[in-house]
Amino acid sequence: MKMTRRNFCRRSTAGLAGIMAAGAAPVLVPARVLGAEAPSKKLALGVIGCGRIANAYNVPSCLKNGGSAFCEFIALSDVDLVRLQHLKRQLAGEKMQGRDLVADARCYQDYRRLLADPAVDGVLIAVPDHWHAQMAIEACRAGKDVFLQKPMAMTIGEGRAIVDAAKKYGRILRTGTQERTEENFIHAVECVREGRIGKVVRVEVGLPDDPKEYDLPIEEPVPSDFDWNLWQGCAPEAPYSRLRSHQRGVGKDAGKVIFARGGWMTIQAYDMGMIANWGAHHLDSAQRGLCEELGGPVSVEGTCEYPAGRKLWDVHGECDITWTYASGAVVKLGSTRKYPCGVRFIGEKGDWIFCGFSRKRTKSDPVGVSTSKLAGMPIAANRKGLIEDPVSKPLLRPLEHNREWIEEMRTRGPLAMPLEEAQRTSTTCVLGYMAMKLGRKLTWDAKAERFVDDAQANAMLFREERAGFGVKQYLKELKA
Repeated sequence: MKMTRRNFCRRSTAGLAGIMAAGAAPVLVPARVLGAEAPSKKLALGVIGCGRIANAYNVPSCLKNGGSAFCEFIALSDVDLVRLQHLKRQLAGEKMQGRDLVADARCYQDYRRLLADPAVDGVLIAVPDHWHAQMAIEACRAGKDVFLQKPMAMTIGEGRAIVDAAKKYGRILRTGTQERTEENFIHAVECVREGRIGKVVRVEVGLPDDPKEYDLPIEEPVPSDFDWNLWQGCAPEAPYSRLRSHQRGVGKDAGKVIFARGGWMTIQAYDMGMIANWGAHHLDSAQRGLCEELGGPVSVEGTCEYPAGRKLWDVHGECDITWTYASGAVVKLGSTRKYPCGVRFIGEKGDWIFCGFSRKRTKSDPVGVSTSKLAGMPIAANRKGLIEDPVSKPLLRPLEHNREWIEEMRTRGPLAMPLEEAQRTSTTCVLGYMAMKLGRKLTWDAKAERFVDDAQANAMLFREERAGFGVKQYLKELKA
């Protein structure tokens, strides 16, 4: 029998019925064992990182589309207590949970205390990128399922350690690559994989630019309700500033919550830049279309401009990166000044299919659309018939991205974003970052996850870690 979501859920329910018939006491079984199938037991969730993405997107989306029937958020953690208390108030509002389910005793400035809370089944991690790997591994070790914002990790070795941890401890772990659950990207990938444009020879990926740097001081006193040492984690020690972390209200606006884009997203100690920000979305779709979601490129090369005259911004600006695959296909990436924001697959005879981030409604197949208009379209093709009809081998149609995580926790699968595929997408982002940083072509062995005859590049499979932080402390345990 084909393993569809419906069949999987039926099997899960049948298994539960057998357990109950055997005389087990379901009220004593933790939610992490039976999920939401346990009578009167919802999945109890925690949030680590109560900032912009968690507030506006991840948390409310988990509760929508029926999610509130299966989960509730009971614990919060953030080094910034102002943001933590803001999300606590939001959760109690009618637009989210409608009542205050987060006790003051479950508001933690140190995330490790949340992970030690036995009542928490799963954690939503929405923190700066340099913290992703350590928190995800420690959550798995603590027996929690994980939703991890993208990019999965900042190095290839860290990503592999996350995969190892999830497998070793039997945890559901998905990453925030929402193109996997958006219809226009799914259908474009299906059509390409079905061969409607013939052999794919080129894929063009367009990314937006980072915004301008805020005019803020580069060194300030650390607020009394902010744990700056813990925020820095494994990154090199540096003076505190809102320009380095995120904006906060000061003076007469002290305590005001500001959700402008964090400065950490433009600093290499904490982030890789747009290559891993939007790149984590679009490069995933690109590799899926090439049927390389479990593979990867054989080489990568790229150049970039590093913006001059900035206070702290040191991630890449305008870039030109090329990944080459064993099939001969190349993926070309640049800013939206070069390619429209999205992914365009080009076949050997010139046919193409495009998919992009746009909420604008368009015709499913705008005949003869020019490439200059693609930025405003969720899906397009160069001629009629390429994207109109259903495909013979459809891909999984998941629920909304965050809500899908709840379903995966309940049923223990199937995953819309399998973890091994998430690692391959993360790796491709990191490869592009490394090619720009080293300024030369790199040859990659995707199976071994190592560079070919390149000691300098292989030395960058992990980062230097500040004492007391990082993932290296867990590597021996994960391989045991």
